Amino acid sequence: MHLISIKLPLIKQNDLLLDILVKNLKKDNESINEGDVLVISEKVVATSQGRIMTLSKVNKISEKAKILSKKYDMDERFVELILQESKMILGGMEHVILTKVDDFLIANSGIDQSNAGEGNVVLLPKNLKETTWNLYEEIKKLFKINNFGIIIADSRVQPLRKGTIGIAISSAGFEPIEDMRGKPDLFGRPLQITLRAVADDLASAAQFMLNEGNQQTPVVIIRGANLKFTENPKSSPKLEPEKCLYMNIFSKYLLKKKKE
Repeated sequence: MHLISIKLPLIKQNDLLLDILVKNLKKDNESINEGDVLVISEKVVATSQGRIMTLSKVNKISEKAKILSKKYDMDERFVELILQESKMILGGMEHVILTKVDDFLIANSGIDQSNAGEGNVVLLPKNLKETTWNLYEEIKKLFKINNFGIIIADSRVQPLRKGTIGIAISSAGFEPIEDMRGKPDLFGRPLQITLRAVADDLASAAQFMLNEGNQQTPVVIIRGANLKFTENPKSSPKLEPEKCLYMNIFSKYLLKKKKE
C-alpha cells in the first residue's frame, strides 16, 4: 500500500475544493487512479462550505452553555456552538466536552479552533453523507474510473491513550467494515467477534500525513489497498450504545460512582 500526500493552497470560505484539488494534482503530476482511496481532511471540506463561525457573532447564549462553560472552563460562545452541533452531551473535563455527533463520539462536536483564523472556529462539514457521495460521483466522472473510494477524515482520542488517531467520519465507494467472523485464525480456530474497521484504519494511516500543523497537506491518496469497492455498501461503522464495550462499562461505572 502506498500513500501520497497532496499539498493545497490555503482553502478559504466557499472555495471550489474539487477544482483546486484537480489543479494541484496536475501540478504534482499525480492523478486519481482505478482502485485509489482519496482521504480528505474534514476541515478543508467544511471551510469550502463556509462552515467558519466568528465567536464574537455568537450572541444568544443558553443557560446550559453558561453552566457547562463554567464547569469546564471554556468560552461560553464556543460551548453554545458545541451544544447546537451535537446530538448528545456525555460529559467533559477542563477545556473539552465529549459529544455525540451523527453516529460517533467526538470532542467538542468536532469544532476546531486551530487553522481557523483569529477569533474563528470551523464546524464539521454539513450534510456529511450527501457531501461525500457527491464528491465520489464527481471524481469518478472526472477521472473516468470505476473502482474508487473516498473518506472524509477527522482526528479523535482513545480511552486511556495519549494523542489522536484518524477516524472516517464519512466514506463512499467501498465497504467500510470487513466482517472477519467465521474466518480461521493461524490455528484454524474460527474468529468470533472480529470486525475490521477498514475505513477508520485507512483514515488513521492517512492521518500521519494529513498533518494538523502548517504543512497544508489536507489530502492523501491511498494506493494499493485491498478493498471491496461498491456503490452500495452493506456495512456501516454505526454501533448502538447498548452494544458498545466502552459505553456499557462507563455507564455502569458512573452509576456506581453516583451511588457511593
